[in-house]
Amino acid sequence: MSTSPPSSSARLFAAALRYLGTKEVPGAGSNPKIKAWIKEAATWLNGDDSKTAWCGCFRGGVGLETATGVPPEHYRAAEWGTWGKAVDLKKPQTWQRGDTIVMTRPGGNHVCLLDRIEGRTAYCLGGNQADSVSIAPFPISRITHVRRLS
Repeated sequence: MSTSPPSSSARLFAAALRYLGTKEVPGAGSNPKIKAWIKEAATWLNGDDSKTAWCGCFRGGVGLETATGVPPEHYRAAEWGTWGKAVDLKKPQTWQRGDTIVMTRPGGNHVCLLDRIEGRTAYCLGGNQADSVSIAPFPISRITHVRRLS
């Protein structure tokens, strides 16, 4: 019996899940892993994890680690709306764990990976969610892009 390899979305989610609980360092200083994701995204970004919106840096770090690719300027959450292929926004029942989610937030955008849908809420695994890598709930109405590599 042959088994098919895991989908790109599943590989992304599994890789990202290993960092669950990674937290910012309060005050001066930065978590070395978060600082590495930030610097990997753009060396000119402020490596202080409390001063840089690092959700795109986290998503980019996981994309590079899994060889699933990153868009140009992957530190910008909105750039993830161009990565991979679009998944129908109007059909959340077709979304898969590990799909890349882009959503609006006050002051900009946020990027993360889908964990699951419950009613009108998307639970997403992402960086810079309550200053850590966590799974957090978001209203589906805020989601502007759902993307998948294949």
